[in-house]
Order: sequence, then structure tokens, then C-alpha cells
Amino acid sequence: MKLIFKAHFFKILFFGSMISLLSACTEVKKSEPVIYLIPENYAGSLYIIFNAPNGHPPKYEDGSRVYEIPPSGILVTQMDANEGWIENSQIQYFEVSNTNERTPISEDSSLKDKDKDTTDDGETRTVYVGGLGESGPIYGCTVINQNFTVGTDAEQTDKKNLFSIYDAIKRKNIDEKLFKGMCKNSKDVTSPQ
Repeated sequence: MKLIFKAHFFKILFFGSMISLLSACTEVKKSEPVIYLIPENYAGSLYIIFNAPNGHPPKYEDGSRVYEIPPSGILVTQMDANEGWIENSQIQYFEVSNTNERTPISEDSSLKDKDKDTTDDGETRTVYVGGLGESGPIYGCTVINQNFTVGTDAEQTDKKNLFSIYDAIKRKNIDEKLFKGMCKNSKDVTSPQ
């Protein structure tokens, strides 16, 4: 009985040590700080499509990635997806006027504890971040993209302002040349599905 107990103890010790060692060797990837520049008064769905060889080149400002969203609401960029964890303080959203004046926009207030002394009249413009995912086929490719919405509560829930990535590319006439060379297995570019 004593021998079985010792064997069981050493198995637990061995596997516990292995799990601890593997956990210590696993590194959590940290994302780069980000600045989102959104056209003034834009309301509705926004998309960033990553890894497009003919997309907009990488842009940085004081060590932060800059995503300058065009009036179409769809940015096709050469940058890779900014995966990993990031502190909220390293994510900035701005509305940009025609004179390049920046006005901060906060993340969706419905996801945060509201201050007891203030009331939200629904007219505050916020950003609601949807996340990072894959969509496709778009011009024959599966694309990595980030989607979010911007506007007042009413603007963010108005169906005329909301669209899928497929509708966005068709409606906004996103140039298929931006996607050329994006598919490793495809030679020809075809229309989005």
C-alpha cells in the first residue's frame, strides 16, 4: 500500500511539474498600441481588412499603429492583424474633421459602469468593437478583418447604417485590385460572394 501511494505521489508531482514548466514557457503576445481615425459624423459599420499586399501601407504615430478609416468605412491595409492582449489605455478612437481636427470617441458606454451623476441621452457618439475574425470568400480569399460600429445608440442600431463585410465591399465599390495577390492559392481575383 505504501509503495502504491509513493508511485501515485510521484506521478502527481511529475505531471504537476510538467504543467508548471509548460505554463512558464508560454508567452502571451502583446498587441501594439492603436489609434483609429474615423471620418467625422460617420455612422454605422466599419471594417479593417488585413494582409492585403496592395492595401494601404502601414502607418505609425508615436509608436502606435494608425488605422485611418476612409469615408467608405472600409480600410484595406497591408498590416497584419494586431493580435494579442492590449490595455484599454493603449487604444484611442478619434473622429477626424475635414481640417484634420481630432475629437476623441469613447468605447460603447453600455459596456461600462455609468457614472451615477450623469445621464446618457443616447446622443453620445461611441464605438462598439465587434472583434477580429475571418470572412470569405472575398475576391476568392478568406480575409482577416476587424469590425466595429460607430455613432449614437440610434445610429448604431439603425439597419441602414449596418452592413456585412460582403455588402460593404459591393456597396462601397472597394477596388478588387487591393486584394490582388492576397490569396496564396488563387491566381485570379473573382467577385465577392
